[in-house]
Amino acid sequence: MGKLRVEARGCTAPLIRSILPTEIEAEWQRFENALSRTETEITVLKQRVEELSGASEAAIFDAHLLFLRDRMIISRMRKEMPVRLQNIDSVYYAVVQNFMEAMRLVDDAYLRSRVADIGDVLQRVLKNLDTGGAKTRKNKPVSKDPCVLAAYDLAPSDTADLDSQNVLGFVTEAGSAISHTAILARSLGLPAVVAVPNLVMESRVGQPAILDGYNGVLILNPTQETCEHYKLLQAEKEKAYQALVDMKDLPAETRDGHRIHLACNVDFVHEYSAVKRSGADGVGLYRTEFFLLGGDGLPDEEAQYQHYRRLVEECAPQEVIFRTLDSGGDKLPFEVLEEKEDNPFLGWRGIRVSLSRPAIFKEQLRAILRASAHGKVGVMFPMVSGLTEVKDVQDILEECRRELRARGQAFDENMRVGIMIEVPSAAMMADVLARYVDFFSIGTNDLTQYTIAVDRVNYRVASMFRSTHPGVIRLIHKTIEAGIPTAICGEMGGDITLVPLLVGLGATELSVGTHLLPLIRFAIRHLNYEECREMAQLALQAEDSRTIRSLSKAVALRSYPNLFE
Repeated sequence: MGKLRVEARGCTAPLIRSILPTEIEAEWQRFENALSRTETEITVLKQRVEELSGASEAAIFDAHLLFLRDRMIISRMRKEMPVRLQNIDSVYYAVVQNFMEAMRLVDDAYLRSRVADIGDVLQRVLKNLDTGGAKTRKNKPVSKDPCVLAAYDLAPSDTADLDSQNVLGFVTEAGSAISHTAILARSLGLPAVVAVPNLVMESRVGQPAILDGYNGVLILNPTQETCEHYKLLQAEKEKAYQALVDMKDLPAETRDGHRIHLACNVDFVHEYSAVKRSGADGVGLYRTEFFLLGGDGLPDEEAQYQHYRRLVEECAPQEVIFRTLDSGGDKLPFEVLEEKEDNPFLGWRGIRVSLSRPAIFKEQLRAILRASAHGKVGVMFPMVSGLTEVKDVQDILEECRRELRARGQAFDENMRVGIMIEVPSAAMMADVLARYVDFFSIGTNDLTQYTIAVDRVNYRVASMFRSTHPGVIRLIHKTIEAGIPTAICGEMGGDITLVPLLVGLGATELSVGTHLLPLIRFAIRHLNYEECREMAQLALQAEDSRTIRSLSKAVALRSYPNLFE
């Protein structure tokens, strides 16, 4: 519950600062200086492109220069400045982003295609206004006061940068509930609603808003009665959740004595201390990409070692499983490519990136190995599609062991090695792959995406994304049947509706966000393992996803109905 902060797509908004009427002319002078610097930059860029590629290719920058001095934009800003009494950066941003949204709605395809050019000019001007609006704003608040952030979309890196002290939650026009942005929101404990039509056009900065993540609703300008209702709901939810947290020292064991290893997924440093507080059985998935790619450059081996060691020591004696760099798709990009990938989800991502950059890969592996000298550590590799990749990474890992022995640096010679099962080919080969690794971890989000050919971040097909599709459930079962310890680290593991199904299929571990641990622990403790097994066998014979979900939900409702209230 808070005031709305609106950001346009593709460009981070500058901070809003109130000004006095006497400051308006000084702001205009600052704006004029920024326009002049931007004009010089674009002119130089145009000349360079013309020399390299010719006049026709450079002509696009003429449009940039025209928009830079667009009379309609300037006129609108002149009207807004005395009304808003805000710094000119924020006024320019608001006027241009509304213009961009309007252009996206026109029928003319050529005009719609020019929106990206306008966005480029916007970023250049903001940069030259020197407010930080278009610069990297690592862990900086998007507002001085707590707010609900509204944006066309947020990349995972944008979400990771959000200051949870200032952002109460966020809502986006694009995206889906199973995108990495949504997953990160859950990791951060941020309420989020995605895929809200016409959000940016219909929202206004400063509007009072309520973000209801339970029902996927954004309420603008709520009445006093609505506010009171949500305040009461908030208090009730917090009380119920605290009761679950108080059970953290109880084992994740079914009523008939079947134990499930209940671990947590970790993305950020601030979550380290929460691992033990939550009563987790260690870290089932540490996503290293946010540490590796979150700064100005890749940290070297020593920096990685110190970082990993800290987590291992904080979690001891519990195990920490490090997933090596998982980049690409809708995740953080490893590097800027010269040519845009046509289909990044089927392209350069996961273990493919690491194997193509062996020196960087080995630095990470040596750092993880060295951290294993300070506690129980496992390593696993993402996006493995077959045995060749497993053998390749095992060979590189052995090289790293030899190098550390030669240096005289300690590590655990018996560190567990596993792989992510995220693509159907790996699931189908699970019996073979199980001979070469110590454990599997099933990434249910990507496994679902690749099995049923539904892009997880494409809102047009989001309704088709069904993790209980019979093909997905049979692949999970086939993976578990390979006979080595198998964890579920995807979003299915944190869904109280599907916990009975996963337990019944034989998963040995569930790894979920720390804030979900209390709910999943409570759910497991109220299940009967034999009943789950019988239900899972029926699910494996089912012909459609709805039947499978209904079977699991029926057991969940009988076992812990209060979690659904």
